[in-house]
Amino acid sequence: MPTRRKFMIGAHKRTVNIYIRGVSAPLFYAKVFISQERRYPMLEFWFNTQVPTFKKLVILIITLLICIGLYQYQPLPLDTILMFTGTGIIFLICRYFKLHFAQSNPTGLLYRLFTWVPIALLFALIFVKAMPNLLIWGVQGIAFMALAAFIFSPQSLFNK
Repeated sequence: MPTRRKFMIGAHKRTVNIYIRGVSAPLFYAKVFISQERRYPMLEFWFNTQVPTFKKLVILIITLLICIGLYQYQPLPLDTILMFTGTGIIFLICRYFKLHFAQSNPTGLLYRLFTWVPIALLFALIFVKAMPNLLIWGVQGIAFMALAAFIFSPQSLFNK
């Protein structure tokens, strides 16, 4: 049986049926549900003008509550908080450079560099500074980085 793909587009989901080539009966059958909702890479929803301000505020408040709750449970050292906050600011700087200087060549080295520098810094901080309590301090650090990106780019909250 040749490879067949069946696409059914519903109101909110797409169904994809996959059959293996050369198998008479569909021994391998998979249904994949793909959401139609838009996905944004690494905090890009904050800068999108199509995302409602209310949704951005809710995410900001949830992130703040996660930071407060985890800090009350097991405090992250102050120097580590400042390093994660600095990573959030570096994310904003790299995003600015990526949009203004490297946008013309999205497969180039400069674009990739501006994409991977904040991610590499985040991983380095998580695995070097947050290693004693990896889960709690790692989530807390990522939340502090996101808060820094949210707080130091307030114009993105109200852009229409």
